[in-house]
Amino acid sequence: MVLCYIIYIKNIYSLRISLLEKGGDPFWLDMMQNENKSDHHCHLYEGKNNILIVRRAQEFQMTLQFNQPVNPSDNFQIEFYIGKTFLHISTNVQQGDACVVGITPSADAIIGKYYTSVAVIGSNGISRTQKDSGTDFYLLFNAWASNDEVYMPNEEERQEYVMNENGYIYQEESGDGRQWYYGQFVEGILDACIKILDDSHMPLVNRGDAVKVCRIGSAMMNSQDDRGVLVGNWSDDYSLGTAPTFWIGSDQILLQYVNKGPVSFAQCWVYAGTFNTFLRCLGIPARVITNFNSAHDNTGNIVTDLVFNSVGNVLELNERLTRDSIWNYHCWNEAYLSRFDLPAYQNLGGWQVVDSTPQETSDGYYRCGPCSVKAIKEGMLGYQFDAPFVFAEVNSDVYKYKLNSQTGKTELLSVDTTYVGMKILTKSIGGNNYGPMDITGTYKYPEGSSKDKETMKNAGRTYKAHLQYDDEQGVEMTLEIPQKRVKIGQNFQMAVVFRNLSEDTRTIHGLLVGSTIYYTNIQRAQFKQETFDVTLKPMETSRIQVVVLAQNYMPKLGCQSSLRFVVTAKSMENNQDLMAIQIIVVNGPSLFEQMSGPAKVNQEIFVKVEFTNPFPFSLYNVRMAMQGPNFISYREKLYSEIATGTSITWMESSVPTRSGNTMVYAVLDCSVLGNVQGNWAIGIQA
Repeated sequence: MVLCYIIYIKNIYSLRISLLEKGGDPFWLDMMQNENKSDHHCHLYEGKNNILIVRRAQEFQMTLQFNQPVNPSDNFQIEFYIGKTFLHISTNVQQGDACVVGITPSADAIIGKYYTSVAVIGSNGISRTQKDSGTDFYLLFNAWASNDEVYMPNEEERQEYVMNENGYIYQEESGDGRQWYYGQFVEGILDACIKILDDSHMPLVNRGDAVKVCRIGSAMMNSQDDRGVLVGNWSDDYSLGTAPTFWIGSDQILLQYVNKGPVSFAQCWVYAGTFNTFLRCLGIPARVITNFNSAHDNTGNIVTDLVFNSVGNVLELNERLTRDSIWNYHCWNEAYLSRFDLPAYQNLGGWQVVDSTPQETSDGYYRCGPCSVKAIKEGMLGYQFDAPFVFAEVNSDVYKYKLNSQTGKTELLSVDTTYVGMKILTKSIGGNNYGPMDITGTYKYPEGSSKDKETMKNAGRTYKAHLQYDDEQGVEMTLEIPQKRVKIGQNFQMAVVFRNLSEDTRTIHGLLVGSTIYYTNIQRAQFKQETFDVTLKPMETSRIQVVVLAQNYMPKLGCQSSLRFVVTAKSMENNQDLMAIQIIVVNGPSLFEQMSGPAKVNQEIFVKVEFTNPFPFSLYNVRMAMQGPNFISYREKLYSEIATGTSITWMESSVPTRSGNTMVYAVLDCSVLGNVQGNWAIGIQA
């Protein structure tokens, strides 16, 4: 049921019924769209009907134009329909036949779409204007208003985290990743975001609470339990949908959801990019975060437990006994909220983790957050929402156990306190080509510092204490790889390095296993296995060189694979178990772009994208897409085959629609290649 709440205009008490008796409309309502949208930083929202979009806690104005002069004795009222809310009103009444009304929605007003009517109160009752879509308006959160819970005091940050349509999502510690078009102002996206709230069956009264909107949005971005926006898929079979690596941005996803329901397929950066659009579109400052070596704590003990079998003289990971995992990287979002729902003295407002990738349930739904970043840094894990899970993602210790096959018991081998949360990145404030901003320090103190120890003590008050083990057994083993990134099809070398720190001779038996893995660190296929033996004199260092050939790993690659090398070894004299793990990112070829001339508003221009197949095999069923906000609409093209050494050229015509700086995005996808893309900054002249 839709409820009607009546807004009374000060100083105007009655409207003569004779206005209605003259026939026709006694007045018309001007929503002053252009003036209001500009004042409320909503001028970039696109729409054919130029509907009014404003932000709460800030005045907007309407003009009532009458067919005869207004008297102080006239009585009428303006009604806004959406649900239970209260709007504070100020008015400016002019002499003559027009009345300018200033309206200031309260700082906790419901966000969403309102419709407006004007009622005339006379002796015969109340007469209302008919519903007119031309007087509808959207009300959004307001990062510019100091009494709104999403208030962000810095204008440069507001421009980045509310107004910027272009982003960069990091997928490598080096700062590489993919451009992402948020498109929060694209026509139809605001309606899509409102539909998401409607589909969630979220009570209208809760839609004025940014914490609750973030939490329900986190649940609705995935379709795991509520037919939400995106269907996850971490395999290499995307035949029933679109590969996650093929998406350019959020707009195509959200528009498809409106028309067809849940969209296939997504992985963590797709969830995060789309959720970022939802938040910014509704007015909540938001950004995408990437956490490298991100722990997934299934057991809730804020420790990452890995269990290995003893197979002969080496160790192999027992995935059946190990519910925890460590992803190469994981993407989530941060939303900027005051957190009025938490104790004020703790000052836990600011950036909050919200994660829509379906990993664990929270209050019965696959969602996560909002969780205060400050609370995570301080180890204050008792504050809602989902702080223990987030803490484990960035700051859990990795416990490696060996399973005794005879007794069935586990023995603690080692504890790594630095591997998880190795680096946490987000896009820097400013232009679209700015580099990453390292925000690791906002989540955790330097490892081993007094503040870090205090954080771990705070977290350990409720959760499992650290176990003790003896890590001084004489031999150190490391895996050295000169380059953490290799170009696909490239041969390379690595070295297994042993250091005998004892006064005794040590005989080492070891095994190196190379596998292709998904970015979630799940093995796809093994491509290399090599055993070795080495004898170390006291205090001696020895290096075992290993050659990795492209012809071995290439057939095992998927559309987004990395290479993982695990070396396990045993010192035969004292049964010391050793382990080292390294991951190498495999990079594909690039796309190249060229334009026929300078880009100018309303003038045709041609853009060309080129790709050359550098591999000794053909690529089949290759899909390409390109898009440029205000420059070129979304386009797709399919190539059935690109033979080895062959170049393809794709040319499209466009007519830029708005001056300023923008981006052109292009992506190529097929079954053996992912993350092949090109992104170019374009300046459009007026």
